[in-house]
Formats: sequence, structure tokens, C-alpha cells
Amino acid sequence: METQSTTLASVIDQFHLQTRLFENVVEGFREEHLHERLNGITNHVAWIIGHLVSGRYLAAFVLGVPAREPYPELFAKGKGLEEHIRYPSLEELTKDWPAISDKLLARLESLTEIELNSEAPVPSPMTPRNQTLRGFITFISHHEAYHIGQLGILRRYFDLEAMRYG
Repeated sequence: METQSTTLASVIDQFHLQTRLFENVVEGFREEHLHERLNGITNHVAWIIGHLVSGRYLAAFVLGVPAREPYPELFAKGKGLEEHIRYPSLEELTKDWPAISDKLLARLESLTEIELNSEAPVPSPMTPRNQTLRGFITFISHHEAYHIGQLGILRRYFDLEAMRYG
């Protein structure tokens, strides 16, 4: 049986870390924080959180995990923030994170080298030579870290403690 090499191990480790960091970074946000924007053009907390959860659903879908995104009308296909929409509550936006994370992590750990080297069914900003499933997964990991960092900045803006790593 073809098994996965160690070439994706560090990226999988990042997904495990980011699973915990997401939970840490959203802790302490209050409902009144969710829709406030730093200025007229930045994303707000609710959109970033929903976008992160949506990203996990996209990754799971691309990897063949049967899962249904809870708010496709708000986040699917990279949909941007809509200014005049009231996004779901913090509890509603985050409730599926543990379950979709478990499914995604299990699938990531089961991927074979053949699968990782296959062409990704959706494009990513990776180099043209790396439009593989491995490249897609690598990009999604970076993408999550980017948005977790944004939430970390927003924590400080709202006078919350810095995100915990532990």
C-alpha cells in the first residue's frame, strides 16, 4: 500500500497547531466585537472566523470528506464580507470547528504520496508547477495562519490579552 512520506508531516503539524490556536484566538471575543471594523475596509471578527471555518470545510471537501458547510451563502467560494449582513453569533460560527477539524486532520494523515502529487481540483496561489493536492494543502495551512494572525491583532484592538499558544 502506498503511504504518505514525511514531506507533508510539518504541514499536518501546523494544522494541528492551528486547530488549537483558532480555539485560543476566538476565546474572549464578545458579541459586540463581532461586527466592528478597524476602519471602513477591513474585515470584522465574525467574517474572519466564518471564513476560517469555511476554509476547513473547503479543504475537507477537496480531500473527499463528506461534510456540509453551515453557512455557504456567507462564506463559500471565498465570498468576501458583505457590509449590510448581520453574521451569525460567535457560538454559531465556531460550533463546527472541532468536528470539521477532526475529520480534516484524519484525512490529511491518511493521504498517500500518489494523492498528494495528483492535480488539485481547485486552483491555489501556489506556483504553476505546484497545482497539486500537496500545494493546495500547503496554501490552506498558510491561509489559516494568516487569518489567525489577523484575529490576534483584533484581540489587542479590543483590549483582550494576546492569544495563548498553550
